[in-house]
Amino acid sequence: MTTFFKYFTLLSFSICLTIASHAQSSKNENYIVLLDLSDRLLTVDQTNRDKRLIQDVFARFEGIVRQKFIINSRDCFKVVIAPQQGGIITENYENELFISMAAFNIQQKRKQLETFKANLPRILDRLYADATKGRKISRDFKGTDIWKYFNDFLVNDVINTHQNKPFVLTDGYFDFESNRFAGQLGNRTTDSRLMNKLRNDSDWEKKLRSANEGLIPVKKNFGKLSVCLLEIKPKFQNLNEQDLLVAVWQKWLFEMKINHFVFSPHGSLPATQKKIDTF
Repeated sequence: MTTFFKYFTLLSFSICLTIASHAQSSKNENYIVLLDLSDRLLTVDQTNRDKRLIQDVFARFEGIVRQKFIINSRDCFKVVIAPQQGGIITENYENELFISMAAFNIQQKRKQLETFKANLPRILDRLYADATKGRKISRDFKGTDIWKYFNDFLVNDVINTHQNKPFVLTDGYFDFESNRFAGQLGNRTTDSRLMNKLRNDSDWEKKLRSANEGLIPVKKNFGKLSVCLLEIKPKFQNLNEQDLLVAVWQKWLFEMKINHFVFSPHGSLPATQKKIDTF
């Protein structure tokens, strides 16, 4: 009996050490899913793809939480919507599409995680139905201001103590109905005029490398930030359109000192899901 008691005590102590060690060695992570609800949603099956990918990002988040035995997790997950003139009322959804494991005590964490997971598909169905209601053609949609989100809102969504991971669901363009909504600094702007200028220029790569070309960089410190760009989809048939989109994003992020950046074009859903799993 004494031997068994000693063995049981040592085993319990070993398990406690393993849990504590895992909690200390695991980084806290903050998953941010940024939605572009522009006319890209007119692409066949795009709303279903978006909903599937958001749930895949959440599955990745849930896996991280469960690796920490749930009770040790202080990780966060949220879905945010890029600013859009005349778009849906973001507060109707963003409050429901946010979970911080640090906000719950040990007894609450598992139930809150499972409740959020169960409700997520229903909320996303409602969000995308709202975003596409009465909108059948491109001019029914207003452009989304991804630059404005990075400039005005991202700094409030990042958590300094966490590894921050924005997943941006977008076709890659910074489009507006009128340039009066966009900023300009010399040749640099906050919209897609740069791409329109370089698109048919055979020397576009060299010109984009020049110091006075590109999107206006946001001058804020985002800390530990990695960006995953999903569903890039060229609107034009130019041979190098996708390369141009990626190059503009790369320069913009690099100038903001965001050096970890991956992208996945609109195409094979399993390939995109794999990018999420390994990001």
